[in-house]
Amino acid sequence: MSKKNIQILIIDDEPMIRQVFAAFLAQWGYASVEAENGRVGLDIFEKENIDLVLLDLDMPVMGGLEVLAYIHEHSPDTPVVIISGAGQLDDAVQSVKLGAWDYLTKPIANMAILENTISRCLEKVRLVQENRMYQQHLEEEVARKTVELRQKNIDLQEEVAERKHKEEEVRRINTHLEGVVEVSSRLFGYVTMHELLRGILQSMYQLLHHDMGREEAVHIGTNHNAFVLFSSDDRSQIISGWGAFAACHESAPEAVLPASLYQRLMQVLEDGTSEYGENDWFGHIRTPNDLRCVIYLDGCRLDEETERRLVKIYMNNIASVIDSLALQEEIVNTQKEVVITLGEVIETRSHETANHVRRVAEYTYLLARKYGMGEQEAMSLRFASPMHDAGKIGIPDALLNKPGRLTREEMEVMHDHTIMGFDLLKKSQRQILQMAAIVAHQHHERWDGRGYPQGLNEEHIHIYGRIVALADVFDALGSVRCYKAAWPTDEVVALVKRERGSHFDPELVDILVGNLPEFLAIREKYPDH
Repeated sequence: MSKKNIQILIIDDEPMIRQVFAAFLAQWGYASVEAENGRVGLDIFEKENIDLVLLDLDMPVMGGLEVLAYIHEHSPDTPVVIISGAGQLDDAVQSVKLGAWDYLTKPIANMAILENTISRCLEKVRLVQENRMYQQHLEEEVARKTVELRQKNIDLQEEVAERKHKEEEVRRINTHLEGVVEVSSRLFGYVTMHELLRGILQSMYQLLHHDMGREEAVHIGTNHNAFVLFSSDDRSQIISGWGAFAACHESAPEAVLPASLYQRLMQVLEDGTSEYGENDWFGHIRTPNDLRCVIYLDGCRLDEETERRLVKIYMNNIASVIDSLALQEEIVNTQKEVVITLGEVIETRSHETANHVRRVAEYTYLLARKYGMGEQEAMSLRFASPMHDAGKIGIPDALLNKPGRLTREEMEVMHDHTIMGFDLLKKSQRQILQMAAIVAHQHHERWDGRGYPQGLNEEHIHIYGRIVALADVFDALGSVRCYKAAWPTDEVVALVKRERGSHFDPELVDILVGNLPEFLAIREKYPDH
């Protein structure tokens, strides 16, 4: 949808605000319509084709929260961005509960923030609509292919009745077809692209060794070499592998494949067709969305035309599932980017750089993995960590940006941001936000029990809180703040060592100090500007 076809409804009781927003929207290429209160706004919303709503909270006749609740109930896919002059934490929390897509405070010093918010909301709408379309397409495609397979099975059974002498051949074909249906049905149970591609490798060996049980066929497959590769116009990358290619995840093929195998792979990509070798096979897939995928298996031969046809049917099913999962991963990554962006916005309120939250996220992931945390959990913690200071949304700007030391009373107010952040995030059912609630609550606890807000000690502090506490302080000490200059690296490391067993988990300190070059490399990758 082009910008000229997008109409944005501005609901605000201040004429000047409406005029300013309308002028900027026109400058950005959007059409707009204005309403001076909630009741007029809802009348317009019912009559006009509205794509996005900019909504004030405090208005006569009908308030913003009532308007928000109505729109969310009757048109939940329409983005509503709250733009309030109050800036109260309770308003922000209530708005999110009622379905607001984002929350901004007036006055907006930099209108690029509003422009980016609108673009992000409209992009999310587009992705949701595309996902629904592709899911519908996938269901129709699977249903159609199921009918095709059933019809093929019927045709084969009729041929058995007519030609007794081909009974054995038909039995073999039926066995293959059942294998295709079985392995195809498992394609829809995978959550990540990496899991899907490993499942495809397992299923291919099961399909080619149809006379064996699943476990036996998969065991044979793991003793051979195999990989799945994605290719685009500018690069190719191995995504998953077995045997000699088990450690080649996210590797360029020219860096890890033998020269002869690499040359054959390039020929397959150039020709756009599968290749059947004497003892191996390259399967070429081009999905409906033009993603290109190559499956390589050794220790197998597809000499018979029947086997090749059945493998081709299975590969067509693979193509549709890859497209669907790629779109789902894009949506998930967009959600994670929104979490990081929210963390950056929160830090920006206290004049800290956006790259602070990115560095803390990367430090967190590295600490978690070296501590022994699993990949998926560590990645989730990485995306949760930017929300560690979510509660600062409820702290006054004057206090956040005060140069110099805070008074005891001011410090007590500042300490409340851990509780505010926990209360803001704890009710979500999303795993990442549940982790973020723990981090927001406990990242100022100390190993010796002298932290806040609960005074927890040692392993009574959740590992998420202990990891982010160290990552946050390590980055904060080495960065410029409104109340201090950046510390030299050797002084930062010296303090971390001194606080081992008092402020920080001793094991985590040992991990950081023992792997210091890797952490410093992250700082160099995301510098303050």
